[in-house]
Amino acid sequence: MSFTEQHYGSATAVPQVGNALNACRKTVHTSSLWQHERVLTGWSQLYDQLSKGKFSGQFTEAWVGDVQLFEEQTSQAVFESGPGRSGVVALGVFANLEGEARWRGNVIGADHVTALSDHASLELSTPPNCTMMSVSVPVCMLPTGDEAGKTSADELVARAANHVYSPALATMLRERLKAALLTMTYQPYQLAQAEARDQLVSELVGLVDEYLGLALGGSGVTEARKALHVVSRAREYIDANPDRPLTVLDLCNRTYTSRRTLQYCFTQVIGMSPAAYLKVVRLNGLQRDLLNSGGARTIGDMAARWGFWHLSQLSLDYKRLFGELPSETVKRAGGGRALQ
Repeated sequence: MSFTEQHYGSATAVPQVGNALNACRKTVHTSSLWQHERVLTGWSQLYDQLSKGKFSGQFTEAWVGDVQLFEEQTSQAVFESGPGRSGVVALGVFANLEGEARWRGNVIGADHVTALSDHASLELSTPPNCTMMSVSVPVCMLPTGDEAGKTSADELVARAANHVYSPALATMLRERLKAALLTMTYQPYQLAQAEARDQLVSELVGLVDEYLGLALGGSGVTEARKALHVVSRAREYIDANPDRPLTVLDLCNRTYTSRRTLQYCFTQVIGMSPAAYLKVVRLNGLQRDLLNSGGARTIGDMAARWGFWHLSQLSLDYKRLFGELPSETVKRAGGGRALQ
């Protein structure tokens, strides 16, 4: 996993950390729009400065496999234009907004989530001192084909609204992107294992799918019999893979359902989302490993093997489920001093 810090005119490389494949992060500081619009990988953006004063900006860009994340800071009011990235759907949310922003002719704020694909063009006007965060997911990764298989992912993206007002989704997207970038900066080893990267990718794809559900105006209704069949099939697959940290994408592919249909089925039958159910399964798997490790392996390594890439959140979830921290489980099992 490589990390780069750059200032245009005097680029400085930070030493490589870890050896994770297909995961990297870089931060680039810019002092002109000409530099700024050339930073982001895969995008062809044009910027016009709208407010007076010296421009300064910053991009933090990260990749996990084919999924792109970035945080953009601009000191002046700007108008951005250009095509959407080919073959992807990109969600955007403001992390800092001091004034009014306009997205494709609509006034938007911090509680809006925007979407852009190659079916539309980028047209965004932002005020000074603005910070925006974004995630881009290849359309081919979206599990939108139900058993009927009548609608492709690309068709759904083309039909979806280009923005939604959803404080809950905006907050979730903001928090998840911040957590991912912070983990890649300060705890990159948590993404060194493929299982942890797979879980992160699944969560990010899930946010895009959540957006599509809102932007398409409804979640649909699934019959109880179908819900039971889908959940039964999913649980059979989970039981057949007791030592593998499955993702929601795995279950979608196995049950031939979209993420929204899977969500409805699990909520209907079990009373929780498939993501929440899989987290419980993974937490139980981690607890078994902690109890059997004898303190020989670090908690971080065992957590990553079960797909947990955010250690602070893991501690909260683990204690909420089991009534103790992972380190306390290790000590209780006679592992001596818990290895973090």
